[in-house]
Amino acid sequence: MQTEKITTNYTLPILKQKNETLIIIEAIDESFALFINSKKFNIFIYLEEKYGITKQNIPENIEKTVNIIEKLFGSAAKLIEIKIIELIHKKICDFNYNPPKGDLFFKQYLLELLTFLRN
Repeated sequence: MQTEKITTNYTLPILKQKNETLIIIEAIDESFALFINSKKFNIFIYLEEKYGITKQNIPENIEKTVNIIEKLFGSAAKLIEIKIIELIHKKICDFNYNPPKGDLFFKQYLLELLTFLRN
């Protein structure tokens, strides 16, 4: 029996990045589900219809997404952001974020996380 070598068009780092980027989207989704009654308001539909940001392209629009969330939810956004960080940290344990001066900024956390995932 002759075996045939199978080749693919992707590399492991690209696959890893896609899977871990999906973790970010899932963490955002889970956090919203905890704080928002989805029958009355679907944040993902709102982001897409009003700002053109789909659930899948949130990682490419981190700054814009965070600004919208903070504007939309005001001080309550911090609770959602903390939950997102907690859920991400449970799934991506090898990422360490050391904020300057001990101040945690959600937007900076996500941007540094994406840089970490892409390297």
